[in-house]
Amino acid sequence: MSTMDPQTPSAAPTPNNPLAVGEAGKQAICEIKRHPIGIIGIYAMAGFLLVFLAVLIFGVAPSVFSGSSHSQIMSVGMVVFLIAAILVAAFSLIAHVVYWGNRWIVNSTSITQVTRSSLFDKQTSQLSLGDLEDITAEQDGPLAQMFHFGTLSAETAAATDKFTFLYCPDPTVYAKKILAAREDFEQHRRTDPQPTAHRASARSIVDVGITAVESLDNK
Repeated sequence: MSTMDPQTPSAAPTPNNPLAVGEAGKQAICEIKRHPIGIIGIYAMAGFLLVFLAVLIFGVAPSVFSGSSHSQIMSVGMVVFLIAAILVAAFSLIAHVVYWGNRWIVNSTSITQVTRSSLFDKQTSQLSLGDLEDITAEQDGPLAQMFHFGTLSAETAAATDKFTFLYCPDPTVYAKKILAAREDFEQHRRTDPQPTAHRASARSIVDVGITAVESLDNK
């Protein structure tokens, strides 16, 4: 799913799963991306910094350095402001890529977690729904309740907190989706006759091999 409204999560038909192996027969449940509330602060900080520098360079500096040429002060100030603007824009772009690079991809058999902590640090891990014990959705504070975001955590028998998704939009809704997918997975695993068929095929192959060896021995 290319875009997602945090208020109305919907299923992703073909999410880009970096650990997709043998996707045939696996149904895509959803792709969870972060709520924009977590990146707004960085955008606001970058804008505030540029406004502050503009006031300092073009408003305060000419009056402080009144003995110097006004055009010279403006030229130096313009260069300084341009360099600062480039640095702030680069920082904002990196923060944008890192923030939106974090996501969960849920299908009918597993949860794939893509984690970015920096521009060149990306980790991808996968959790089978068969190993999933529970899903916890947390919304702490009035902002989380007001803007519908929180933390989504996958709990396993090993009691590890490796699968934790911060700034999850509507975490309760997604927790219900994942729990429903796990129930379907467990039910399918209990009723699916394919493992029995695979074991029967394996026994047949072994029997054929034994028969062939006995025929050679008889010769």
